[in-house]
Amino acid sequence: MLCLLMLTVCACAGQAVSDAGPGRYSVTETSTHGVVAARERAVKLANRYCGRSSQQAVVESFDDLRLGGVIGDPTSNLVFRCGAPNTTALSR
Repeated sequence: MLCLLMLTVCACAGQAVSDAGPGRYSVTETSTHGVVAARERAVKLANRYCGRSSQQAVVESFDDLRLGGVIGDPTSNLVFRCGAPNTTALSR
């Protein structure tokens, strides 16, 4: 179990969130399951990054490469900012 946890931590540590300008960030993810899965992985990582400050990722854009990545797997680059969680449904 500990080995699995360490592998998960190491895999996440390799995917860095980059500063993309004033209040904007960028992350790139790859998936063997297609570009939609790569997008989902990028959003998950962005939400995890923003979650450290009790916020959520607000997607600005995706830049997809259907044959990108290290071995040709689909890749998606996500540009996002961190914002307050959407609570409008709860406040009504």
